[in-house]
Amino acid sequence: MSRSAVQTNQQKKFSYGDVLRNIFPWKGDPVREVIRKIVFLIAIIVFGICAFLIFNYYYENYKSRHLYNEIAKEVPKLEELAEEKEEPTLVDEQMLPYMETLVAMNPDIVGYIQIPDKNGNCEDSGVDYPIVQKRDEWEKDFYLDHNFRGEYAKAGTFYLDYRNVLTSRERSGNLIVYGHEMSDGSMFGKLKNYVVDSYFYEEHPLVLLSSRYEVSTYKIFGYYYADGGAGECDFYYTDKVDFGSEDEFYDYVNQVKMRAWAENGVDVKYGDELLTLSTCATDAYHDARFVVAARKVRPGEDKYAGTEYSKTRDNPLMPREWYKAKGEEPHFDDTDFVPYG
Repeated sequence: MSRSAVQTNQQKKFSYGDVLRNIFPWKGDPVREVIRKIVFLIAIIVFGICAFLIFNYYYENYKSRHLYNEIAKEVPKLEELAEEKEEPTLVDEQMLPYMETLVAMNPDIVGYIQIPDKNGNCEDSGVDYPIVQKRDEWEKDFYLDHNFRGEYAKAGTFYLDYRNVLTSRERSGNLIVYGHEMSDGSMFGKLKNYVVDSYFYEEHPLVLLSSRYEVSTYKIFGYYYADGGAGECDFYYTDKVDFGSEDEFYDYVNQVKMRAWAENGVDVKYGDELLTLSTCATDAYHDARFVVAARKVRPGEDKYAGTEYSKTRDNPLMPREWYKAKGEEPHFDDTDFVPYG
């Protein structure tokens, strides 16, 4: 065969036309070949869409982490600020310096939250974020899927319940902060380490919460699973942002204590200010929530008192949907249970 004939055959073998004929249905193809090509094309399209969605998910998470890492650089260790003022009051109208910077970035910011270890670092908990709030009910969940800049982002931003008040002179009796549980451990993605790791609580028993004007320390007294509210629910943990009576308060905190995954020595008394952190827990069951409950450290109180140990409970009260999945009725028969109050 001549050199020119070989070159002609190679050109035919690698021509674009042959490639297209092997991929797309072509005139003269038998029915079986047409079906094969269609199935192949559908598989390519599905693969491409999935690859794009996966890439977009991780790229969005990367952008969110980068944004919040940059914001965190503006914020000092809140624990140090809280120690500088052991008995903070809500009468000082002077905004904290770092808050002035964050307010300039987004006027919706109302606070900042950190969960440090006993060395003051937040790496293990992953919680080192600003808190924003929309006070209008119709846009209360805006930051569920928008970042601190107000841009669409699946990771969202920590946001305060629209009914809550957190100002220089007033704060609600139960501040409720919502945030996503991200699979990469960002946002509230590491909160469930309180359940997974029995020593995690001993190293991370405190939550530092800054308003625009002062920093407060809270100690965690319970963490538990709850229903999201879409189905039948026997404890709406987001119902109470304030308490009208002592009975109302103790009914709420004892509902938390019955559900607490572990017990510790932190006491809770009527008049204590509460902080509730709420995130999804879809690995437990559909519409599940994982909730961390804390109460404000009292003036002059040892902030670590009662947190020195944490013992996992054998039979915490679980959500109604959890029992429904097992075909059981909700029950609580802990004979050693000692209620608050």
